[in-house]
Amino acid sequence: MFAIADHYVWQASSLVVDPTTKRRTRVDAAYNPKHKDFEEVVQFNRKTVEAMSYTFPKWPFPYSHETVFDGLDQMEYPMMVNDNPVSTRDDAITLTDHEVFHTMFPFYMGTNETKYGWMDEGWATIGEWIISGIIKPGFQDEYGVEPYARGSAQEFDVPITTLSTLQNGSAFFLNSYPKPALGYLYIKDLLGDELFTKALHTYIQNWHGKHPMPYDFFYSMNAGAGQNLNWFWQRWFFDDGYPDLAITGVNKTDAGYNVVVAAKGTKPVPVDLAVTFADGKTEIVHRTVAVWQTSNTVTVPVATKQPIAKVTLGSTYVPDKHKADNVWESK
Repeated sequence: MFAIADHYVWQASSLVVDPTTKRRTRVDAAYNPKHKDFEEVVQFNRKTVEAMSYTFPKWPFPYSHETVFDGLDQMEYPMMVNDNPVSTRDDAITLTDHEVFHTMFPFYMGTNETKYGWMDEGWATIGEWIISGIIKPGFQDEYGVEPYARGSAQEFDVPITTLSTLQNGSAFFLNSYPKPALGYLYIKDLLGDELFTKALHTYIQNWHGKHPMPYDFFYSMNAGAGQNLNWFWQRWFFDDGYPDLAITGVNKTDAGYNVVVAAKGTKPVPVDLAVTFADGKTEIVHRTVAVWQTSNTVTVPVATKQPIAKVTLGSTYVPDKHKADNVWESK
C-alpha cells in the first residue's frame, strides 16, 4: 500500500520500543495542512505505539515504522494507516489508536480477518478503549457497548464464532467489534493485568506469523494463565444468549446490607454496584465474571453503619439488555 501527495505536511518522530535492544520505531503522519485535526495525529500515533510497547499488549512494537496518511478511508495496512479527516479531537484519537493497533492484530499475528473478524477488530476495539484513556486521561471511549446492549437477543445476534463470511450488517459489527472486545476485557479483569499479560504473551509468542485459528487463541490463553477458562469461552464466544443483570434484593444484616444480584441473561458480565448512603457518600463495589461460573445469583455484602439510600447496577463496559431493574431505592 502506498500514497502520494505533492502538497502534504510530513511530520516524523521515533521512540525506543524495546528497552532491551534499544530498537526504535519511526512514527509519522502525512496530511493536508487544511485538515487541522491531523496536526496532533503524529503524537497520537507515537503515544499509541508507546502504549502498545509498554502497557497493552506490552509487546515491543514489532516493526520499524508506522505511518498515518490523510486519505479517504478508515483502514489499516501493515505499517501504514489510511485515515480520513474527522470532526473532533476525540474522534482523531480513537480512529488513530484503533487503526494503529491493528499492527498487532491481524498483521503481526497473521489471523484470517475475513473469516474471524473478532480476532482482528475485537483486539483493535479493546486497544482503542484502553489507549484512548492513556492519550487523553479521563476519557472513556465506549465504542460499541450500548449498540450491543440494544442489539443483543435480536435475530441477528448470533454467536461470535459464527464465520464472519456468513454475517453482515449488525451481526458482523457486534461480533467483530464490541462483543469480542468485552470478552477480552472481562478475562483481563478476571485474571488481573499481570496474569492476563502472561497469557496473552503466550499466545503472541507461540503464534505470531503462523496464522492462528480460534482454538489456538483459546488454548494459548488457558495455558498461559494456567487456568481452564473454557466455561467463559463457551458462554461468551460460542453460545447464544445476552447480558442482563438485575438487583433482586437489598437486605439488612448485622454488619450492614447484602445486595443480591441475579443474572437474568446467560452472558457473564462483571457486577458493578454504586451504593449511595443516607449521608450522600457513595461506595463502588466490583465483582469479576468469575462469580457467574457456577451460579446465577451473587450476594454482595456492604459493610456500613449508614442506611443505604440507593443502589445502582452497571458501568460503562457492562452492557445490559433490560436496565429497568438495575436501580434500587429505599422506600
